[in-house]
Amino acid sequence: MIPIKYLTPLYTFLLICIIPISKLSAQDWNYQIGLNSANFRFQSPAGIAQNSFQPDAGLQLSILRNDRLVDSAKTKSAFVRKLNYQVGIAINQFNSFGETQNVPFTYSSTYVGLKLGLGMKSHVGRGVSLSYNGIMQINQLVLGSQKMGNQVYNLQGNKQFDRIQWQIGGEIKLAKQINDHTAIFAYFSEAWQLNTIQKDGSQFAINPVSFGFGIQYSPLR
Repeated sequence: MIPIKYLTPLYTFLLICIIPISKLSAQDWNYQIGLNSANFRFQSPAGIAQNSFQPDAGLQLSILRNDRLVDSAKTKSAFVRKLNYQVGIAINQFNSFGETQNVPFTYSSTYVGLKLGLGMKSHVGRGVSLSYNGIMQINQLVLGSQKMGNQVYNLQGNKQFDRIQWQIGGEIKLAKQINDHTAIFAYFSEAWQLNTIQKDGSQFAINPVSFGFGIQYSPLR
């Protein structure tokens, strides 16, 4: 698998999002960087769980566009008027290490994908706001390796890793407004992989916990 094969359409999507800013309604752009702590879960076809995986740190990067789900003038529902959506691109490193039968191993994987979210924002006061979103991530492996003892294996082509990965979860964000256009924020999220069942009856999942910081920019306010 050639990584550029998967990155090219994502770069195109990113350009489509960024270029027409001058024609868009007021919205927020979130640029965030943080760390993933990925929990690898494996269960054999016989139902025996592999408990030797230990979470390791990996980088998390994303650029997200946020806006109201529905124009407040087009609905009478107070609840619907509060809903915001987010859509963007995320890069995630999911890593793990451990030992089996006295042989140490490490997994290193990098995924690129689409991140979607739906939630609300509450204004606490003094420029502070709290956002809570349900999120979905659709990821594809672009780089990955497994080291087992002195042997190194490419994860590209590995059926457990190299397939479309669906994750759902939740995210909390605490933001502080700096000026009319800019805010800084800290975030925490947790997600669980949905498509865990393999063709041989085994189950494999990557369930990340993520946290970090970011900048929120509103160019059209």
